[in-house]
Amino acid sequence: MIGAGMLAAPAKVYALAGGWSFVVLAAAALALTPLVLCFADLSSRFFGTGGPYLYARAGLPALPAFAVGWLMWFSQAMSVATLSALFVTYLAGFIPALEGGAPRYLTIAALGVVLTGVVLVGIRQSARASNALIVLKIGFVLAFAAAGVWFVQGERLAIVSPLPDPISFAQAMLIYLFAYSGFERGSVVAGEARDPQRDVPIALIGGVATVTFAYAAVLFVCMGVLDQPAANDRPLAEVGRQLFGPAGAVAVSAGALAVIVGTILVITISMPRMLMALSEQGQLPQWLARVHPRTHTPHIAIVISSVLGFGFAMASDLLTALTIATAARLTGYVLCCVALWNMSRRTDAPQPRFALPFRGPIALFTAALFTGVLVLGAIKELPALLIVLAVGFAVLAVTRIRRPQAP
Repeated sequence: MIGAGMLAAPAKVYALAGGWSFVVLAAAALALTPLVLCFADLSSRFFGTGGPYLYARAGLPALPAFAVGWLMWFSQAMSVATLSALFVTYLAGFIPALEGGAPRYLTIAALGVVLTGVVLVGIRQSARASNALIVLKIGFVLAFAAAGVWFVQGERLAIVSPLPDPISFAQAMLIYLFAYSGFERGSVVAGEARDPQRDVPIALIGGVATVTFAYAAVLFVCMGVLDQPAANDRPLAEVGRQLFGPAGAVAVSAGALAVIVGTILVITISMPRMLMALSEQGQLPQWLARVHPRTHTPHIAIVISSVLGFGFAMASDLLTALTIATAARLTGYVLCCVALWNMSRRTDAPQPRFALPFRGPIALFTAALFTGVLVLGAIKELPALLIVLAVGFAVLAVTRIRRPQAP
């Protein structure tokens, strides 16, 4: 979760909500709370690969379950596009020629080749690289907040702008919800963990709580130091430049690059596992679930997912990729909440190790809440999502014709 959303949110949210940005963050965290609890309940029931798709398969008919898996996979591909665009934006602070044209495409391609190569080697090696980058990311956030808090001017934090209209507020919330998106990625690779029914719920709740403080600290420094937090696509680097000159901008940009690369790596690990889960359930071609005999990784799914994700990065801008990714993911979240509601009424459903009280009403409330956010904040992206779903259902139809239904 500590990735592009944290780096881009201060500027993007401030442009929409001004001094109400902290209220937007609080609203996003509050809205996310019942969703995280629903996912904690769901994740404590299963130990296989697939995460949200696995939950939807257990609680929904086949077509809606496929829609969850397909949209969650697509949203991760668009998240790679968002992060890769931001990576180039920060790297261009060092090398301006990378902002556009062939240098931009070559940079994204090189990033894709390196990270895909790491993921192809094996899950243990991928996890070690991811853990090392996580240490760098957390260290960067702590250093940024500790260095900047002494220069915050209280008057900059005062709310002097009018309350944004509901649509602008919902769009600003979507940006922070994108920043939180990814909280469920650990559940996608749960089939390769030791005790996911115990560990994933703890990771979900603890991770979201920790990251909320990180987002608040970064927003606090950006709003308290910058005259115009929305004036620059690299607000954290601008803070470093204003406080410590060119050396500060370089240091913050380097830390931001580590944050971005670490998050892309996590997505590149989890994204192909969604294709693998869809294939294992007979809803995508069987060859997508093939595992390499030496590295034990779903190598075909990894290559296809990376080509799509980094290809989107070359063809889309940051804000478009961000909103489409968030809209797709929120649709999957809504369907997972409906799945939990269905399972709460069934006696044959897998039993949870994390038992959420009043899970049925909470699941329905959460589904309704995020449907409202989706309609208000991403209405322009809904036609694109319908096209993505239409493509997915076409692939599903061809798959069913060419292979027998999996047991």
